[in-house]
Amino acid sequence: MTQIEFYSVESEHNKLPLAHITEVVKRGYRKGQKVFIHTENKKLAEKIDEILWTQDAKSFLPHQLVGEDENTRPPIEIGFGQEPSIHPDILINLASEVPLFFSQFNWVFEYAFGDDENKEKARNRFKFYRKRGYPLNHRKISA
Repeated sequence: MTQIEFYSVESEHNKLPLAHITEVVKRGYRKGQKVFIHTENKKLAEKIDEILWTQDAKSFLPHQLVGEDENTRPPIEIGFGQEPSIHPDILINLASEVPLFFSQFNWVFEYAFGDDENKEKARNRFKFYRKRGYPLNHRKISA
């Protein structure tokens, strides 16, 4: 059954915890796991793409946006509404809704951050998983 890791972000700036997300991607990649980052829109997908390209040269993270190159299947994919083209182990959901395909993953990472509206959407995602009996871990982190 899919394990859900839920993070509440404590920040006065209401920012997405990009350093934490990058660390989750790095850990998964080092363990040989495939990672899919699901975003709300193309702009955020491209921002995550840029962040992963600008990491330390020693920590190269092979990745691409979904559909960017149909002949390449890197272990890390970034989408904005599409389903993954790889069979990943880890889903990092940065969208406001639970994607329909979440249950094909071993691990789902969710983040509650931002303004009150975004936090309410995160609470709804948490309730969604809990109501369906998925194992949930909840932690607080700083952005």
